[in-house]
Amino acid sequence: MRLKEEFRKYVPDQDKRCAAIIHGASAAAATAAAATVIPGSDSVAIAPIQVAMITALADEFEVHWSDAAVRSTLYATLGTMVGRGGANLVLRWVPVYGNVIRAAVAASVTQGLGWAVVKKLRRDGALI
Repeated sequence: MRLKEEFRKYVPDQDKRCAAIIHGASAAAATAAAATVIPGSDSVAIAPIQVAMITALADEFEVHWSDAAVRSTLYATLGTMVGRGGANLVLRWVPVYGNVIRAAVAASVTQGLGWAVVKKLRRDGALI
């Protein structure tokens, strides 16, 4: 049995499956943001996590990706990176607290992006 079928077998409620996907991605994004030491590199680490989360959510709703959907999602993800960029550069120089704040921001942005995607998929059945 494939992993997706196992996941659906043990977690039959779609809302809980979406929450598990989003919370897992948020935890991974927070870890990536806190662990990076090169200024600006956390955005490079977080983008693939967010794209993987969106892919998993689209798969959960059985929505197939087109090239345009991938591009628009990547552009939206890049927008979140730019929005956090200035704060990250300033916080990079604050020992310990800067890492904690960057981790919290990364988790919050990933949570918001994930639930926005779920809302869009429920409403329209597509990403575009």
